[in-house]
Order: sequence, then C-alpha cells, then structure tokens
Amino acid sequence: MSGRFGWLGRNGSTRRSKKSNQDNEGHDDVDSDRSNSRSASRDRDERRDTTIGGSDYARKRRELLKLARSLEDLGARSVIDMPRIVVIGAQSTGKSSLVEAVTGINVPRDSGTCTRCPMECTILTSGSTWSCKVSLRRFIGGEDQGTAGFSPQLLHSDDVELWIRRAQAAILCPHISVETIRNRTRSELKELTDTSKDPAVLKFTRDVVVIDIEDPNGADLSFVDLPGLVQNEEESIVTLVEDLVKDYVRPESTIILVTLPATDDLENHKAMRFAKEADPAGLRTIGVITKPDALNEGDTGKREHWRKIFEGKVSQHYLQKGYYCVRLPSDKERLDNMSRRRMQEKERLFFSETAPWKSLDRSRLGVANLVHDISALLMTIIQTALPRMREAVAEHLANCIAELDRLPPMMTEDSDVTAEVVRCIFQFCGAMSKVVLGSSEDRSFVRACRREFLAFEAAIRRTAPDFQPFLQPDNSMDAIALSTSPSESLEVSNPNDEVVGQDRKLITLPDVQRVIEETTGWELPGNVPYEAKERLIKGFMTHWSEAATRCFDDVLADLRERILNEAEGHFGRFPPLERHVKPILLQHLAHHEARSRDVLKKAVQREEAPLGTQAVARFRQLRFRWHARYKEVALQKTQAHRVYTSDWIARENRAISALRELGIHMTNTDIYGLVPLAKYEDELIVMADVRSYFSITSERFSDDVPEEIKANLLLRFVESVQDHLVNQLLRTSNATERLQKLVEEDPLIKRRRAGLRDKCKKLTDCKAKLDRFVL
Repeated sequence: MSGRFGWLGRNGSTRRSKKSNQDNEGHDDVDSDRSNSRSASRDRDERRDTTIGGSDYARKRRELLKLARSLEDLGARSVIDMPRIVVIGAQSTGKSSLVEAVTGINVPRDSGTCTRCPMECTILTSGSTWSCKVSLRRFIGGEDQGTAGFSPQLLHSDDVELWIRRAQAAILCPHISVETIRNRTRSELKELTDTSKDPAVLKFTRDVVVIDIEDPNGADLSFVDLPGLVQNEEESIVTLVEDLVKDYVRPESTIILVTLPATDDLENHKAMRFAKEADPAGLRTIGVITKPDALNEGDTGKREHWRKIFEGKVSQHYLQKGYYCVRLPSDKERLDNMSRRRMQEKERLFFSETAPWKSLDRSRLGVANLVHDISALLMTIIQTALPRMREAVAEHLANCIAELDRLPPMMTEDSDVTAEVVRCIFQFCGAMSKVVLGSSEDRSFVRACRREFLAFEAAIRRTAPDFQPFLQPDNSMDAIALSTSPSESLEVSNPNDEVVGQDRKLITLPDVQRVIEETTGWELPGNVPYEAKERLIKGFMTHWSEAATRCFDDVLADLRERILNEAEGHFGRFPPLERHVKPILLQHLAHHEARSRDVLKKAVQREEAPLGTQAVARFRQLRFRWHARYKEVALQKTQAHRVYTSDWIARENRAISALRELGIHMTNTDIYGLVPLAKYEDELIVMADVRSYFSITSERFSDDVPEEIKANLLLRFVESVQDHLVNQLLRTSNATERLQKLVEEDPLIKRRRAGLRDKCKKLTDCKAKLDRFVL
C-alpha cells in the first residue's frame, strides 16, 4: 500500500519541519522548488501504481470491490452494515463536477436541482475496454430489493448522461411504466419529471441509480453521490434530503466525503455539521476543498485560513483523515471536451503555481491523489470488515429461517383442506379449554374472571343491613358495622361505603319499630310478625340480582373477547374461514349465555323465597352475638348505662368471673345480652335475626353465583364448542366443496412467506459469496 495512504491515517497533518511551518510567504518560491522535485518523483510513482492493473495489489482491490458490489446487488445492505464512501455537500459546491472528474462521465446538469436521488458509482479497471451500465435499486418498506438492470451496455461515455436521466425519471415517476421511459428524449424526460405539471412525480427519492463503469485507465473505486442539500424548497423536501444524508452517514463503517468550496466559510457548511454529528471525533470524515481557482489574489485571509485547516492547525475543523483540494474543470473546459490527461495537467500546474497550495503537501492535491487514497482506504475497510460481515449474514440467515419456520406450512393444490380445518378446530378448542381452566401460559382470562368475582362478592357484602341500635346517631362516627368475613369480627366501618344501586342507609331502632308496627296484625302480645323480618331481609336482597347480572356481563364480555382473539389466532391464516367461523362461535356462545342467565335468575329467586338455612347452629351463635352487641350499644346510648370508667370495667370483670364459677362462660359483650331492655327488646331481636341471616345467605350467594357462571357459561361452552364446530363445518352437505372455498390463505401470510424466502435466498447467496471469498 502506498506511503500516501499510511499518511492518510496520521491525523491529516503534513510532516513539515518546525522551521518550514514558520516560514512566511516570502519563502514560498524556495519551498516550491524543493517540493516540486519531490512531487515529480511521487507523481511518477503514483501513475505507475495506478496503471499496473495486473499487479497482485490491484487484483485484490478489484476482487474486494467486486465482492462488495455483488453483495449490494443482492440487497445485503438492508441487513448488514457494509463499508462505503458517501459524498455529501450543498448544491453548487462542485459535487457533480467532482463525480464527473472521478468517473470520467457526464452527469445531468440542469438549473436548480441537479441530483434528485442517490447515485451509486462503481469503477473497475478489470475490463480491457471502457463500458458502462446503468441499473436501478429500489427500496420497499425500508427493505433493499436488490439491483435491477435498466440500460444496455454502453460503450461510449457520451451516452451515459442521457441514460442517467432516464434512470432518474424511472424512479421519480413510479406511476409510469419503466419500458415507456427507456426511449424518451432529453426534452421529453424534462417534461416528464416536471413536478409542477404532474403532482405524482417525486421531487426526491431514496431509490438509487446505480452506475457500473469498466475503465482500464481509471481506478478501482465505489462511492455514493447524495442529492445536494437544498434551502429554497418546501420544508418537507428540505427535511427529506437532510434525513437522507443523515441516514447515509450514520453507519460507523461509512467514510464521509464533504465537498467544501474554497470561497465559502467552513463554519457555515450544513454538510460538515451533519458529518460532525455522525462522526464527532472526525475519525472517518474527509474534507474535499473545491473551487480553489475561484479565490482572488486579494483573498489572503481565506487562503491563510484554508492553509491552516489543511495542515490540521484549526482544532475545531480537525479531521483525522485530513483534507484534499481539487481543481475541477470549468463550464467552458467541459464544453470543449478537454481530455482527462489535459485536465490533470492544468490541475497540476494550478497547484504548483498558486498559493497557498504550492507550499502544501502535493499528495493531498488533485483528483488523482484523492481517488488513489480513498480507493485504498475503502479496500482496507472492506477487508477489515469481512469477518464481521460474515457473522452478521450468518446471524440474519438463522433468524430468517427461524421466522420462516414459525409460519404455518404453505397450502398447495394437493393439501387436504378437511384435515387442515380439523387441525385448526382442535387447536382452537384446546387453546380455549386451557384458557378457561387456567392451564395456559397466558392466564390473564382467569385473573380477569377472579377480579370480577371478587368485585361481585364485595358488592354483596356492601348490601349488609346497617342496623344502628339507638334512636338517632349524633354523627357518622356513632355508626357501627360488622365485617362479613367468616370470623364475623366486630369493627367500625365507614357508613358512606358504596352500596350497589343505592346510598348506604342507617337503620335505627325507630326504623325497625315502624316495620314491626306496619306488619303487626292479630298476633298475640310479645310475638313479632315474621313478615317484619322478611321485609328487612328482602330489603338488603333488592340489589343482589343487579350485582349478579353485572358480574355475569363482565365475565361474558371477557369470554367473548378471548373467543374472538383465539379464533383470529387459529383461523386467521384463512380469512374466509375466520369470517365464517366467528359468527358460528358467537351463536354458540349466545346459546350458552341464554341458558346461563336462566340458571342465574333461578339462583337469585332461590334466595328470595322461601327464606331459610340449614346452618342452624351457626345461625343461633350469630344471633346471640349480634343480640348482645346491639344491646351493648343500645345501653351505652341510654341513661341506664354509665360511662366506662376503670371502676365500671372492674365490675364487669367481677360479673364475668362470677358467671364463670357457675359454669357460664361469657365475654364483656355477651353479658349485656342478659340485661333487660324492655322498651326495645323486640327490635333488638329482629336486628340480630336479620343481620345473622345476612351473614349466612350472603356468603352462600357470593359463592353460588361465580360457581354457576363457571359451570354453566365457561365450562359448558368449552366442553361443547368442538362438537359444535365439527357439526357446523364438517357434517353438512357439500362440506368439502365449501371448505375448499373457505381455506384460502391470508395474502399477508403469503407475502410474508414469499418475502422471507426471498430474503433467505439473498442471505444464502451473500453467505456463499463471503465464505468463498479468499484474498
């Protein structure tokens, strides 16, 4: 590899002595004579190096570049990070002239926007004669679709510019057939791509025009020329071009070439700002100074500033790979069809006579030196990246095969549609059974049902009759309540707790007394009518039906959603079959819904009449405790009861001890059940009976309703759904013929399978090329 390329990686600074760095313009002539002698020898070596196409080094460079080019043709860049050189810059910075000078071809040059899409150029020196071919590379959904041929093989460089225009038109006009564009003239193409006349024409596109050049007198090189950064365009277009540039320069393996006119201030270049954002340390950015001949003799300040930047003395513009300067042909020189050799001579003469370039390192001046160095740099990067590229392709291929295997098998004309439908039915029914029984990996349905059942239990618990055994509570803190847990522990609760369908209402002694009076007929004295207790019991049951219905509806909604989701997952591969099956499933669900609602209605009616319980012993125990508790509170609210003091508590304890000696075991609360409270004794007994019955029956109802829903809705549905589907789909007349129409694979799955197969093929080809490649 040439000494210049070694210098290219050494921070882009010249190896001049400290003394020569301090020399002023007065010593330019002496320095120029010395450097010209060194430059002549270097230029001879350069020409010899770049024209010995049969050398081992040149052969390796071509093979590396051909490998990268063939991988590009296969669309490998969409899956692996491949090294490349990207040329960026604003409009009118000499970018197109640089491309022409490097490639030896003319590119479209119109007023305004010149390049409206990326242009990828590859130059190989392997051919014996010059030739060129123009192709297209399109992207769909971000996926590289590979390279498709567009032009015939071109044998004259003068023909290339028109074919590039045609290629640009082909990708800027996706609504027009490619075949109709291949024979268009230059004027017709200009009319065709005019966005003001056809709004369907794209102003810019990410699709790429690919140019492959065989040039025995050129240099092995590949680069991408991006559209120039624009300012006088719609904001959306400016943003699109800027995003395109940012996407291209972001990968770590990309070398960024920034064109910088010598007449402009480097600080104001947006392209350089984007390069610094992608490459903050300046490790992979190369500055290419264009239009040095546009500086006047009086621009001494700019000349000196560029000299310092070129020599790496301006820290804010420091680039590890440094800067190059090129003198490109003027418009007149291009029109005169000046030969490449003549243009190189004029460029060499300009740099040998013009300050400050004549005092700088000649290996950094001129198109030939730039091409030589970046070509060598690209080959080194590609060679270094080969192991990583092999690993990336192998990994992507394995993932692609795994994803393809996860798709259902492809249906063919010989496929047994009946067997396929049976498989879908069995898999769906098995999945639904696991969902309902809670044995699937995803147990969200069971958790949702449990939440609904707990909410139902809480709603029933909140309907407990809130008996308050006093005439009128002084404030809300006087209210007492009892937990409905099996332990029936006494605790104070908030009387403002939500009750299903109603506001929580306190029931005092006068309220109970009024109920007794309203239901009393010709009963004997001392007998409380059963109807009084029945009315109070039915009062707290009023909202049980509503709570049960709400619980049922919530579980039903969860089940319906899960059925449809599972149907989509198991029958969705065949959209017609899915559309046919879903109404069958919902109809079957509606059948079980009707039956389950009837069973639920009977469960509610069973609690409403006749009233009763077989838990006699527990009822008596609860009745005694509630009666004692209510009487205790009632006594605390009457004049007969004294305020609790240590003396009063001592008397309670002595009474409890005395009763214990008689074999009667009571608590502090229980002893108040022995205290006569003649005026409200009947009311307290009614309160205790009703509250005790609520405790027993609410627990029973809170358990019965969820179990009825599970048994009659959930379990019966999953137990019968398989037979129902088989009967509806397979045991009908013309079942096979009908299934043949229903089993039509989802186009999305078809496209996905085709896309994965195509991707696997590309990756397999890429892997084969990388595995076979040996330098």
